[in-house]
Amino acid sequence: MLSALVQSGVLAVDGHVFSRLDACPACGGRVSGYDTKERRFAVILDSGDKRPVNVWVRRYMCRDCGQVSPAEAPFYPETRLGSPIVDLCVVLSRSMTPGRAARVAEYLSLAIDRGTIRAYSRRCFPEIPVDTLFGFPIPRSLLSLSLMATSRQ
Repeated sequence: MLSALVQSGVLAVDGHVFSRLDACPACGGRVSGYDTKERRFAVILDSGDKRPVNVWVRRYMCRDCGQVSPAEAPFYPETRLGSPIVDLCVVLSRSMTPGRAARVAEYLSLAIDRGTIRAYSRRCFPEIPVDTLFGFPIPRSLLSLSLMATSRQ
């Protein structure tokens, strides 16, 4: 049941376009559209096959300073996966080895290798709110995706 909850939440963002940016984060200037970039949010395991879940992030150019900035999207700087997935890696690595955390992620229908979990566990991220479900610590950011999926249905 937990894996179905996580999988439905991650699939809810598949193909979603993040396009909100009110002002340039560097100087506060006006922004205009630049392009849209596809980003990998997660990889889920669907009947044993790996299925990428991608989102689109619009980028803007500042009319004042010329800096290109992405829209507000659920990604930490310099990470390759969505922030709820990174949160899961960090939370699991606090209480188990990276290999075991990778197996738990696989149980949750997410394809995350132990090297990725180890790398994220060594970085400094903001405090991650956690709830415990079925004996596993699950970040609230990942649970909120599941709530979003159920509210759409």
